[in-house]
Amino acid sequence: MENNLFYAVNANSSSSGVYVNIARDLARLNGKNEEITTRDGHVFGYMINVSASIGADNRLDAYTAPNSWRLRNAFRKWHAYRDMYFEHAGINTREELGRYGHTMRPYLDISHKGGTELTMSTVDSKNNTISYDAGAWTYTVLSSAPTYTATDTPIGDEIQPIVDEWDLHICEPTDVAGATGKLSGTYKSVGMIHSYNLDRVIADPSALVSVEGPSNPLAQLISSGDMGVGEVLEIAESLELELPPYDTVSDGDTIYEPVNAFKVSASTAGTINFQCFVPAGLLRLYNAGNSAYPLKIEVLGKVLCKDMA
Repeated sequence: MENNLFYAVNANSSSSGVYVNIARDLARLNGKNEEITTRDGHVFGYMINVSASIGADNRLDAYTAPNSWRLRNAFRKWHAYRDMYFEHAGINTREELGRYGHTMRPYLDISHKGGTELTMSTVDSKNNTISYDAGAWTYTVLSSAPTYTATDTPIGDEIQPIVDEWDLHICEPTDVAGATGKLSGTYKSVGMIHSYNLDRVIADPSALVSVEGPSNPLAQLISSGDMGVGEVLEIAESLELELPPYDTVSDGDTIYEPVNAFKVSASTAGTINFQCFVPAGLLRLYNAGNSAYPLKIEVLGKVLCKDMA
């Protein structure tokens, strides 16, 4: 397997840093699908070696999802509930989710979707830049029906859609829009660990606290009832028709030489090298100087996160 990923990071790419999707880029480079979980929801992680050439007196910060028991359990529970979500709509998860829809593909955090996600590149023998940007990698989309009680009739500004479709991210809180009182509101993007934590909350009878909205999207995922079936079927259809996450054209990405190494000559700057473990293959890099720099990620291995705990 080819395991060297090279990126040319532009100056001032993003105030929050740049995002790297290791699994997607391995799929593009090797022309083979890459899944970040097993088919029963155990999440993988990647051990990587990072090399970057940045200016003097500068730093490069790497952010990943925590390899905690909450992360691992959140993936397991979301995977199981996602299967039940499709099965409740009459969808056979073994046969009707296409070749590439059997496992989840979440974002890293709330800013990932609208942020700068790096695209791997190389240079051909005529000095033309080749971008590895072919193939489909659709991030996970799910849906639920906003919940109401008998006394929470949606009126006026509080009217909510019958079905709510939302993205999934690993870290940071769930992004809720339009929550009023005990109304569920609508979700822009749902935090996997946040929702898992909410699902584990145990009420304290000694405290004057009860469960209130916005409700937990992890629980809503399997309690949406018949109202949300049409949306579930649409999501399943898009998964069934999902194209490969790599280039299938005969003269596409797979025929080019990838960048395998680089070294910067001695100067006031230098090359930073470090290793880290990246759960789910999603990484955010932040350079305080916002300078342009070459970046190489060598994937040393892929293991289950639970084996690195």
